[in-house]
Amino acid sequence: MSPPRQRACRLAACLLALLSAAAGAAAAAADDAAACEAVDGLSPVCGFVGPEDIVRAPGGRYLVVGQMGDPGGLMLLDTAGPVASALTPPTAPVAGWGDPACAAADTALHLHGLDLSQRADGRWQLLAVNHAGRESVEFFELTPGASADAAPALAWRGCVEAPPDGYLNDVAALPSGGFVASHMAPRSAEVRSFFFALLGRDTGFAYRWDPDVGFSEVPGTASRYPNGVKVSPDGRALFLNEYLANRMRKIDLATGERLGEVAIEKPDNAAWGPDGRLLIASHHAGLFALVRSVRQPRAQVSLLPFSLVAVDPETLAKETVFEHEGAPMGAGTVAVPAAGSLWIGSYVGDRVLRVPLAATGL
Repeated sequence: MSPPRQRACRLAACLLALLSAAAGAAAAAADDAAACEAVDGLSPVCGFVGPEDIVRAPGGRYLVVGQMGDPGGLMLLDTAGPVASALTPPTAPVAGWGDPACAAADTALHLHGLDLSQRADGRWQLLAVNHAGRESVEFFELTPGASADAAPALAWRGCVEAPPDGYLNDVAALPSGGFVASHMAPRSAEVRSFFFALLGRDTGFAYRWDPDVGFSEVPGTASRYPNGVKVSPDGRALFLNEYLANRMRKIDLATGERLGEVAIEKPDNAAWGPDGRLLIASHHAGLFALVRSVRQPRAQVSLLPFSLVAVDPETLAKETVFEHEGAPMGAGTVAVPAAGSLWIGSYVGDRVLRVPLAATGL
């Protein structure tokens, strides 16, 4: 074993021991935030388990939420309530999108990044990164309700299994019918890779999947735990959040040319804001607090401080539009505008946080 690997392994062992010793303090802090009650005008909507990513359904009233924890699957958030409910496909899946060789899963899906877009025929396609049973990108069709008040319907339409040892985080559709997905690190070496990244080593990159050619590495995307991805409306540029490199990069999808970058502390997911800027969730914590938050039980609320940074997609000028620490929720991963508020998810906890737009810089 090489000296860098020995150092990384020793660091991992020491840190995990410290985390175990501090488990009681973390649980006490989470208990303090467990009440599903508004704090200073910030309102939690409960009934989720690890609502890591959120997309706005056509019409703007309903949000689709992916759950990382048990029972997993997709949830529907009605902003008029607000109230959460399960969004379940029909029992008989109908394939046709994605890889023809990929069959419907026979287990519940534990979902990470989501992306909603319109296909060439006008139908709404929902992509979802899945970690349960297999590493995959699942394809769903989201059909808007017959009226503005009617909830959308969901149907499974196909999937694509990740390459061997792939460990995906987020996904973004391409106009050509494919997608881009961030690959954080080899799945079999997740913990070790995390500490290698802290030592400055690239651990992952972005995959591109096209229906005719399958997976390929997007040039110029090697990075330290790549996280959220977004594609420009014209399909030419990739916005890649590099979590442990503390930056977001804009990359030409065809050539890999780096078109620019902006410093953002631990950037997670991105969503398009109401003014056309990218709204990026950013975590603020030292190594100990961060790893403790990531390793805590999926149903337990985290109070990890976070902010939202708005970035102009052309100039990459940035502005912090919201900062939060404490109850009712921390560890914000995504912020989606709808119904006059931002709706913020998290990789842990039982809630989505509602923040009035008037309380932000948007």
